Amino acid sequence: MKPLFLALFLVIGLGAPAKAWWKNGYLPACENGHVLARIKQKFSYANRNTFHWGTTIDSVTNIGERPEIIINDGHIGRRFCYGTAWLSDGRSSQVVYLIESLQGFASTGWRVESCLPAFDPWHVYGSWCRSIKP
Repeated sequence: MKPLFLALFLVIGLGAPAKAWWKNGYLPACENGHVLARIKQKFSYANRNTFHWGTTIDSVTNIGERPEIIINDGHIGRRFCYGTAWLSDGRSSQVVYLIESLQGFASTGWRVESCLPAFDPWHVYGSWCRSIKP
C-alpha cells in the first residue's frame, strides 16, 4: 500500500513542470487590485514603523509592464511593472514593482516587491531601485 501512495505522490505532485503554472496566466497582472493593495500596505508599514514620512499611497496610475531582457526559462515567473504613485500629500513618485510566482508558503502563490526610488533612503533595492527592474 505504501508504494502505491508514493507512486501516486510522484505522479501527481511532480508530474507537471512548475513553469507551466505561471506561463499559463496564473501570475496576476500589473494592474491587479491585490497587487496594488500590497504595494500600498508595504509603503504604509514602512512609513508607520520606520521612516515616519507622514504620507501614504492613495493610488497608482499609468501602470505598465516591462519585458524581461533575458528570456526566463526558470521556474519562477516574473512580471516587471511600473507606474506613478500618487501620495496623500499631493506629490507623485515613480513606483517599480516585481511580481514573482511560486514564492509563497510551500511554493504556491505569488509575492510583490515594490520600490519608490525617492523613498528608498537605505537603497534596499540598489540605486534607484535597480535590482527589481528588468
